[in-house]
Amino acid sequence: MADILLQVDQLSKQYPGARKSSPIHAVSDVSFQVNRGEVFSLVGESGCGKTTLGRCIARGLSASSGRVLYTAEGGETIDFLSADNTAFRRIRKDIQLIFQDPYSSLNPRMTVFDIISEPLRANFKLTRRELEERVTDVAEKTGLNPAYLRRYPHAFSGGQRQRIGIARALVTEPKLVICDEAVSALDVSIQAQIINLLKDLQQQLGMTYIFISHDLSVVEHISDRVAVMYLGRIVELAPKEALFVRPLHPYTESLLSAVPIPDPDGRRERILLEGEVPNPAHPPSGCPFHPRCRFRTERCAAEVPALREISKGRLAACHYAAELDLKGAPLEALERKEEVLL
Repeated sequence: MADILLQVDQLSKQYPGARKSSPIHAVSDVSFQVNRGEVFSLVGESGCGKTTLGRCIARGLSASSGRVLYTAEGGETIDFLSADNTAFRRIRKDIQLIFQDPYSSLNPRMTVFDIISEPLRANFKLTRRELEERVTDVAEKTGLNPAYLRRYPHAFSGGQRQRIGIARALVTEPKLVICDEAVSALDVSIQAQIINLLKDLQQQLGMTYIFISHDLSVVEHISDRVAVMYLGRIVELAPKEALFVRPLHPYTESLLSAVPIPDPDGRRERILLEGEVPNPAHPPSGCPFHPRCRFRTERCAAEVPALREISKGRLAACHYAAELDLKGAPLEALERKEEVLL
């Protein structure tokens, strides 16, 4: 049985709209679990709610409803969202964020040492020597030269700045790290370095990641399981190999059709969706995806599909998920098709 570290239960986040009767549904009734030691990815196009969801989990934003059950050391289960100040202070060091922009997320008036040590000062009572030892250790683990810790962020490249952000997130020795588009602002070659660093650190330190991204090529490289979001809801959740080989939701199929082919002469059909993403203040009736779906029926417009298990470990919010034969991504890295097909 999987060792569950985090259980997200019916989490929703709404923002006030222009009228009180029309709130903006950024995240709607999302539920999933994250197992200890895995990389759980949230993917979807811009505006789907994945970043809002991640920040609600870390309590960077206040959720409108729902629970985030965190299993702390010793087996104690705590609702991270409703925990009182005493409990929150005790466990907040266990859940950390790596932000998207390595430029605006670092205070330009603080040295690298002060940036990395700030979470330690907030969560622990350490001597100056202990601070220096912890910061130097995490700097070395993240590929930063300890001799440069007295410098300011402007002296570093984008990739180095993101390493500083990673070091800041890891210095409290968290159990869960939420990577919010942690490589999207970097060049492709630097992206690969940071992804490999995150994977190495996970193996060394035994951490768990929630990895938020819109880039399925990156997600394929790092993930164990993937949840696909559309208009604030999870529409498919599956192990990575199964999802990339044979998606169960038409929206996932359209995303996979946009994954670049390594062969420059390669040709394949791109699935272009109809229309635009609906306004979250006025979501469509029935299935949120039905106005853009090529398989829609009258039932899709009238009935909201539940996120249900189609086969072991594979969930989809589509009335016809068990019947559709959808195309996966033609990635060379996926050789084991016969092992994961239904």
